Amino acid sequence: MDSSIDCQVVLTKINEFYRITTSDSDEIIKASLQDILQLWPEVIQAGKTATDDELFTLNVSRAVLTQIFAIALSKDFFSKDHSLVREIFFTLFNILIDYMNIFKEKLSTYIDSNIRLILKMATSITSLVRFQDGDLSKSSDQQLLIAMREHIDNDNEYDSLSDGCLSLIWNLSDRTILVPILLKAEYGKSVIEWIEIRQTKFREDKIDAPIHILHNLVRHDDGIKQFNDLNALEVIEHIKFEPSTSDDEIDITLHLGIIRALLTDLDLIKQDSTKYSHKLVNMLLQFSISAIKNERYRHDGFHVSEPLTVLVKLFHNDQILHDILIKNETKPPSTLQSIIELFTSYLSKFYPKIHLDNDILDNYTCVLIFNLFWILSKYEQYRQAIRDCESLMELVKTAANDQQSFVDTFMPHTLKSIQDAVNEILRNLNSIS
Repeated sequence: MDSSIDCQVVLTKINEFYRITTSDSDEIIKASLQDILQLWPEVIQAGKTATDDELFTLNVSRAVLTQIFAIALSKDFFSKDHSLVREIFFTLFNILIDYMNIFKEKLSTYIDSNIRLILKMATSITSLVRFQDGDLSKSSDQQLLIAMREHIDNDNEYDSLSDGCLSLIWNLSDRTILVPILLKAEYGKSVIEWIEIRQTKFREDKIDAPIHILHNLVRHDDGIKQFNDLNALEVIEHIKFEPSTSDDEIDITLHLGIIRALLTDLDLIKQDSTKYSHKLVNMLLQFSISAIKNERYRHDGFHVSEPLTVLVKLFHNDQILHDILIKNETKPPSTLQSIIELFTSYLSKFYPKIHLDNDILDNYTCVLIFNLFWILSKYEQYRQAIRDCESLMELVKTAANDQQSFVDTFMPHTLKSIQDAVNEILRNLNSIS
């Protein structure tokens, strides 16, 4: 069979997908997306031997893949069907594995365009994938992650391929369960280098990406250890702001404050509050409150667990805790009672299904909130407010008697387990029966 016929067969298969519209049934749209992604390696391969006319048609055909993917996004399939979004993500990721040599050597513009599209699609759904232990741990997965990192490292012109790689890595790093995988692929040292030369290495809209990636990586204890070994604190202390349309100084100030707190030893935080301004702590409290009131528990890109992790750590410093509870500038103003009631509402929704739901962020946030209440319970002036919240006390007592102890897979060592936290709360309230 000659190359022309091979390409024509592929184009005929592609033509079958042009008929898919938003009016088709969910089953047809899902099946079409699965089928066209399974076909796409053939589409990429066909370009190697296509005639000029065939190559033109193949290039145009990318629009149908984009169209079906966009239809699936518009139908909200990926946030509702957890098995589907996993399947689609790993199908895309495996296509990248098959063509990882593009990150090491110059290939055709046709292949480059297809890989950039696959990168963009994988990036767009990464936040919706429920990753599990063992994901992205195969040798081929590691080789791809390393190839993408090295491409960014060695690309002095920062091409569109590097931009796509950086976006995917940024989103992967936001999934804390994957942090050890990225660290194994040696992203630690590279991220520090990217931060140091970010003003000249990256495009304007990605200048701050390495800082965001660092923030994501230090949300895991393994990241904290590695970046402390790399003297990351010293690097972020030397970051200079050069305001531009893409460099949000308030946003980066918040991220740098979070990074500093996560990398700093807890004993040092207990002793010194001067590195954490009242403005920063107020921002963390505001973000936590705004996120927990949002139906997706996010605010300005942050999941509630991100600012709350830092608040809980900073609240081990008496002065920081008391100052923000006595005087804060949140909107609306927050009182001790309103804070307790708000975070209890989250526990009431998610703690009862903590053993049933495998949503890592939901479960981890429950750990954080119980730790927050444990810290508050250590102070006599806050105990009555905890006692007065009946729904909280019921949850605390239920958790204390829970025989099925929940274990968080990436809980920072500075946090207590749920059972330890609630037992300490009861002990502090003198309520142990």
